[in-house]
Amino acid sequence: METTSKERVSYYVYFLGSNAILCLVASFAMLFYTDYVGISVSIIGTLFVLARIWDALSAPIFGVIIDRANLRGGLFKPWTNLASIILPILTVLIFLVPSDASLTVKVIYIAVTYLVWEMCYTISDAPGFGLATLMTKNTHERDLLMSRGRTMVFLAFMVISSSSVAIANQISWPILALIVAVAGLVLMNFTRFNVKERYSNKTEKVTLKQIMTYPMQNKQLLFYLMSFMTLSMTNLQGIVVSYFALYNLKNPIYISILMFISLGVQLLTALILPPIIKRFGKWKVNVISLLGLFTTGLSLFAIGYSNPIVVCVFAVLFGLFSSAPQLMVPMFTADCVEYGAFKKGVRASGTAFATQTFAGKLGGAAASGIVAYALAFAGYIPNVPQTGQVLTWIFALYAVVPGVGALITAGLFAWLYKIKEKDVEGWLASAKKNQQQADLTKQDVAGNTISVPSLKKPHNSHGI
Repeated sequence: METTSKERVSYYVYFLGSNAILCLVASFAMLFYTDYVGISVSIIGTLFVLARIWDALSAPIFGVIIDRANLRGGLFKPWTNLASIILPILTVLIFLVPSDASLTVKVIYIAVTYLVWEMCYTISDAPGFGLATLMTKNTHERDLLMSRGRTMVFLAFMVISSSSVAIANQISWPILALIVAVAGLVLMNFTRFNVKERYSNKTEKVTLKQIMTYPMQNKQLLFYLMSFMTLSMTNLQGIVVSYFALYNLKNPIYISILMFISLGVQLLTALILPPIIKRFGKWKVNVISLLGLFTTGLSLFAIGYSNPIVVCVFAVLFGLFSSAPQLMVPMFTADCVEYGAFKKGVRASGTAFATQTFAGKLGGAAASGIVAYALAFAGYIPNVPQTGQVLTWIFALYAVVPGVGALITAGLFAWLYKIKEKDVEGWLASAKKNQQQADLTKQDVAGNTISVPSLKKPHNSHGI
């Protein structure tokens, strides 16, 4: 391996810290605003949609900035270093809504702090995953880094989601946010001191026009992100599980139980995913997982939620089938970067990972809107027993929509996405040979002693 164990651990805990923060905000901000601050679900839904759409639109712009900035500290590390400081601070501000302010002031405060937080999270997320591509050029090592990094997502979500409501009810949401923010600050800064960018893109002459048109030129990235965004916009469980536990199962303890079970299974699955990917390939694993998620969602809706034990069993299945597609998102994006470098001669990795974040955030905006507007349409009223219609809508949002979304995602992915592991290995080998040829050519020019034959690109067996 090119990386040291200390580097790898530091890289992993960066994601542990950033995703502990993400879980607190993504899973509980809507519940906090509606049931604790007292803002209507339709207002919060509109704010979330508008904020995330703007944030999603700004993500590719940030990718352009990354690829063009070439800061002194590296391509990605200056941004992760910045995020490791300001993201924890903004997280505390999210939960400091002035209690004695007017409704207008509260809404403005929420809109501003949430929007800035979302933009800052982009600064932490896209460069964080992009960093792995410059730590090593070994494809299996890169997949390991990203897989273990995504594993930290599940671990962070498991810890935060299973304990936040109970702890917040004891010490308040602002104090809980402060604790999580401090933990995130410490964990994210391990990367600052211990992780090294071994490779650089500074020698690549990427024009602004190339970067701006890159997602449209890289058709495999475009096709993959279409399927990823579909999955993101229908992945509603993390948002609606609190409402499902409180009102359908009528016990807030099931917020912790369901999240702990699902995320615990996802964590265990993540630990064994790399050898499974190596054996079967990412493409097959992704499609099978999505079809399993579809079957699980519709089966649970058909059985019902009257027996909490049955619901918990299905939480295991949800966790099992939802983990692989989430873990492999940065792996597919990294493969698309190699596709773009081979086909177009442009390695705009910052743009690619920022566009990945854009797709996820745009899908997340749609997910927030779907939940909020569906609850408002059904007649949801906070902190009171809900009608049968509202309970049915909540259950459908928890089980049916994620299942149907997974089926659509599987169809899009299987139809459009064609990159396989052997293609990427061939492209990387070709790039390595071309670099060696360039180095030898320079030596020949300097010493006029070496003659090197030209190297041709290997044939791509998939015709992509």
